[in-house]
Amino acid sequence: MDSVAPKSGAGGSSYAWVIVFAAFLCFGVVFGTVLYSFTVFVNPVAEAFKVDKTKVVLAFTLLNVGSGILGIGAGRLLQKFPIRWLLVGGLALLAAGFFGLSLATSINQFYLLYGIVIAFSSAMVAPLGSSAIVSNWFATNRGRALTLATLGTSVGQLIIPKAAAAIMETGGWQGGYRAFAILMLIVAVPIAFLVVDRPEHKGLKAYGASDGPAPPVQAGHELLSNGQILGRPDFWVIALAYLSTVIVYLGVTATIVPYARTFGVTPPQAANMVLCMGIFGIIGKFCFAAWTDRMGLRNTFWIAIGMNLLALVLLTTVQGYNILFVASALVGGSAGAVLP
Repeated sequence: MDSVAPKSGAGGSSYAWVIVFAAFLCFGVVFGTVLYSFTVFVNPVAEAFKVDKTKVVLAFTLLNVGSGILGIGAGRLLQKFPIRWLLVGGLALLAAGFFGLSLATSINQFYLLYGIVIAFSSAMVAPLGSSAIVSNWFATNRGRALTLATLGTSVGQLIIPKAAAAIMETGGWQGGYRAFAILMLIVAVPIAFLVVDRPEHKGLKAYGASDGPAPPVQAGHELLSNGQILGRPDFWVIALAYLSTVIVYLGVTATIVPYARTFGVTPPQAANMVLCMGIFGIIGKFCFAAWTDRMGLRNTFWIAIGMNLLALVLLTTVQGYNILFVASALVGGSAGAVLP
């Protein structure tokens, strides 16, 4: 991050929250369309391509693997080129990807679009690009700013899957993807006009710059290299525990609507599961943001594991459409504990 002057002007402080709002929009549309709405497309796409639903869900796996691998390249681009235009370009590429999905005629085309185009462009916009630009604008209170920006994920989860299910009732799954493409282009316009990479480019200072630089690292607490971190068993315990928890969360998120449909409900009724996850995701984020410092990160993470475990027990042992709301609430709320 470039150095900033020691005193923050009022204009700099206020415009930083405009950047948070822009990042909020990016997080909302990317996570709402790419991750949380995937589940409402599983059944109709499986019927259209005449394949088993598990083969459609494989695209979700490829999406996450592709995001992890291609995200490395996206991160390098964000270091070399203006973030503003990479956000706009990423949204435009997402629009092209969704439009391509609406024209797909085989499951292999579906895989390629999700695993490469959607994976790369979504990683570029959120979380990488949106988080980077918020960090550029805040010298202090970055955690609070990023938390507010990432609340867009839960708002997107509340609104977009339900809207997609309603669109698909009349326009089919192709209409749902075309609506996503239009949404990306609509959001790209304000991003192009609102976003500025760094406050210095607007003649302003970062939020909280007057509070001075961060305190130096205390003696005896040297930062570890990547190799040293990878050689520590405690790192792998944490990493594998986190990975396992996220896999459960994303797995339930991707399959909850197809599972709900087995109870004979309509697509909009099944999409209520995602709506429920979004509501309790917001509640969970606020609650655990308030409690984590008091109870400790380890206890917070244990609660997340417990909530996911209880949801899985309910899903595998108790039959009934109504019980899905309880499981969805537990899985959604657990996201608020996993993030801290």
